[in-house]
Amino acid sequence: MKSNPKTIIISSIENSLTEIFIEMKIKGKGIVQEVSKRDTFGDYCTPIFQIASQNKKNPIELAQIIAEKFPQNEFISKVVAERGFVNYELNRSLCIKKILADILENENFFVNDHYKGKKIIVEHTSANPNGPIHIGNFRGSIIGDVFARILKTCSAEVQTNFYIDDLGHQVPVCALGYRLLEKYAQIPVDIKIDHLLGRIYGITHTMYDIQKIKKELQTKYKFTLGKDKNWISKNESVELEKFLKKEKLPENEINDFKKRLEFLFKVQSDIFKRFKKLYDTLKASIEKDGIDLTVAVPDLNRRYMTKDEEAYKIVRFACEEALRGQREELALLGIYHDNFDWEADLQWSGEVEKAMQQLEKNDYIIKDGKAKLFDANKAANLKGAREYLRLKSDYEIPKAILVTSTGDTLYLLRDIAYSLKKVDHYSSDKVFNVIGKQQELAQRQLNLAVRAINRDDAANKMWHLNYEYMELKGALTSMSARRLQYITPLEIYEETKKVVLENFLKDREYSEKEKDEIATIVTVGAIKYSIIAIGLMRKMIFNPEEVISLSNNTSTFIQYAYARSQNILAKTSFKWQTKDSQMLESLTEDEEWSLVLKLTQLSDVILSAADQIKPELICNYLFEVANLFNKFYDIHRVLEAETKELVVARLALTYASGQILKTGLSILGIESPKRM
Repeated sequence: MKSNPKTIIISSIENSLTEIFIEMKIKGKGIVQEVSKRDTFGDYCTPIFQIASQNKKNPIELAQIIAEKFPQNEFISKVVAERGFVNYELNRSLCIKKILADILENENFFVNDHYKGKKIIVEHTSANPNGPIHIGNFRGSIIGDVFARILKTCSAEVQTNFYIDDLGHQVPVCALGYRLLEKYAQIPVDIKIDHLLGRIYGITHTMYDIQKIKKELQTKYKFTLGKDKNWISKNESVELEKFLKKEKLPENEINDFKKRLEFLFKVQSDIFKRFKKLYDTLKASIEKDGIDLTVAVPDLNRRYMTKDEEAYKIVRFACEEALRGQREELALLGIYHDNFDWEADLQWSGEVEKAMQQLEKNDYIIKDGKAKLFDANKAANLKGAREYLRLKSDYEIPKAILVTSTGDTLYLLRDIAYSLKKVDHYSSDKVFNVIGKQQELAQRQLNLAVRAINRDDAANKMWHLNYEYMELKGALTSMSARRLQYITPLEIYEETKKVVLENFLKDREYSEKEKDEIATIVTVGAIKYSIIAIGLMRKMIFNPEEVISLSNNTSTFIQYAYARSQNILAKTSFKWQTKDSQMLESLTEDEEWSLVLKLTQLSDVILSAADQIKPELICNYLFEVANLFNKFYDIHRVLEAETKELVVARLALTYASGQILKTGLSILGIESPKRM
């Protein structure tokens, strides 16, 4: 691993401790850590309690002896024993020169090689191709993108994957509606294609459900509800209730039909009110072709599953259009994927069937008529399974349906094949599935299914990167793609940008073009940073006004500190030269020293964020740097410093601080504007 100044300094102290321990025949290793309390002497310390206990000595006395024996060290100006600690005061002038020179002269000062040679897959977003990405999986997009960037900074070979779920009931519903719209009307150009497809899906699915309940009443009871099989009129619930009571059906059956009809009427009314023109067009198209959606949808789904040529054209085209729109929306936030893997391609490859055969052979399948269920709890008792998944010995894993009673395979079965592909095809050492907390059980079942087909090696490389969902303040708390009730990244972006322009840039004397450029950078940063900074497992209510605050831990606060540093540098012709390093010795103030010490930590923080899967650690660190820089900036003059040497030294510190802030944000996929 490349050594940064902090590592070099700590290693030199630890080496000196080792020499003392050998001389004194002391067992154990002296650990050097930062001093967190400012009322304690020194910059670093070594706690002696555990070592003293191990060697049956008094910690206070042992600390005193070690401090007295500590050899001369170029990085240490003073060593003092205090309450069982050995405290070290660093040689400020030497350390400042070493730390700032590393930042000023090494453009990759923040990179470490902890994951060098490791191939890692980060799968994220993986939205259904029947509409836009919504606020639920969008948080996963940000988390996956940022975590991949962090791993790359640790020298890992990272690929980001998007798994396209193009199988299942929801896709043919959307594809049929889109095909009809193309056939009988012009495709609107004033709406993004994925947003349009989302509306088509919601409208077509509503008519599918209406047809289904009316057909069920006709088939089961020979009762025709209303004249229009694609529409529910206001009085139809009354008609239905009268009929059901007349037939003297059980109360629960009556209530079930009433509930379903009332729900559909509410959904139909809401969607029709918002998208009347599109609704009328699709309804007329379905009626013109006389389509029975209850037959056409499952038929198209089954034909696509078997790669029927016509079905392939219809479904794949609609999916590719949805994906195009989703990629455009992700690109708005600077998020891109390396690989796009189609669920149907796995089905057609035969790997899904092979996985099922292996599960049956190994006796992990429970048959229930035509349905097939995976005995996940039996697999949980395989060697090492509960330990890896951190499951208690008495925790019972529910069975998972892999094949329905109609013979349709479900996504979990196909995910087994995809998990093996991510490990085998991409030769991965680690696979992170970035998916929300609601999928926690499914991810456990998936890992157990991979073990059940004798692939412990693959299961031990799989990691569920868990996160909580988010909401937009003031928006609907109940989201549903089916009811067209969701928030998209574009809506979050536009809402936040509006607040940025109003709060920050309205009165600035910038051109409209520059205002827009700055607003775009600040908006993207505010969205990404706020999602990361809160931590992955905290529920989030996104508030555009809060995420651009200049007093809290926000991207805007960090960007503003960076812009302040660039504002100072813009007034000079500063360019760092190694020959000026002696001038850095003039940085003697506490605010300067605290800031320099904090600058050394970036590489360590990045590594901790990768190892602990806590990207928020980088946010917390940048917030601390920005606060320390602002304190230095507010207390000490830079351009009007007392001597030329001090001006150069403070400019170097200002430049280095700006580099740390800019670099830290760039690792999170956030730009830093030079003006705010």
